[in-house]
Amino acid sequence: MPPIASVDVPASSANLGSGFDCFAAALSLKLRAELWHGDEAGIVLNARGEGAPRDDEPPDDNLLIRAFREGLRTSAAPGGASWRIDVSSMIPAARGLGSSAAAIVAGVVLGAAVGRRRVEADELLAMAAALEGHPDNVAAALYGGFTVALADDGAVTLRRFRVPEAWIPVAFIPQHESRTSDMRAALPATVTHAAATRQAGRSALLATAIMTSDAGLLRAAMADELHQPFRMPILAGSRELMDLAYERGAAGACLSGAGPAVLAICDSPTSAHAVEKAWNAAGVPGMATRLRFDTTGAKLVAD
Repeated sequence: MPPIASVDVPASSANLGSGFDCFAAALSLKLRAELWHGDEAGIVLNARGEGAPRDDEPPDDNLLIRAFREGLRTSAAPGGASWRIDVSSMIPAARGLGSSAAAIVAGVVLGAAVGRRRVEADELLAMAAALEGHPDNVAAALYGGFTVALADDGAVTLRRFRVPEAWIPVAFIPQHESRTSDMRAALPATVTHAAATRQAGRSALLATAIMTSDAGLLRAAMADELHQPFRMPILAGSRELMDLAYERGAAGACLSGAGPAVLAICDSPTSAHAVEKAWNAAGVPGMATRLRFDTTGAKLVAD
């Protein structure tokens, strides 16, 4: 017997350098969640995989369960049902690759799938963004491709960009973890007007690079003054990995989200191979891997 519903959700890399808290790209690492009728009252979570949500957390603390309940509520699902959610994940936790966002998107999508009312995609995005606290990762996880999402007074404005065919993402996934809350604490309370002006220009250039498939713009477009200079000193090896990526021909490089993972965007298999090989030989504890940009986002299969 198949599950009631299942969903595959991609990893995501947020910020992309200059697009702080608004730009993101979906990546080919996946979280899969399956919904079954349970044998006991409430919601039971079975999780496996490095980045799977912890199944020993209290339900009120577990992001996937909280998201599932929100999806049930919004879709007017009948109360009193028993549920079991089986989760497997390839997305490493606490590395800046959107493991929390994938769990949230999986939860709201599954909860919305079993209710009496159809829940539109923009409602799913608003729910997920409210749970995550910002819309960048959840937008890419839900829609796939490159996304830019702006939250303003509770509303989320979103645009999705086609993935340039020649672009190849390479990720370095360190052994050590970092928490987004710690990385946000490293940021200054204010920045100069000049820095904000330059950052606005780079962010506009990043959108232009993606829309026109112009990888030659990425190095300038992905430079950053708002978050990376304050995070890299406490993320061992990150600055060296970014410099090495450019030396080996990457078109762009950045921290993935709040780190510690590093993302390079290459515009040929040759440069992608060179970056992957150099990163694995760099002596930084962790692993480099060539990925793909995910173009479909969350994929729901309902019985």
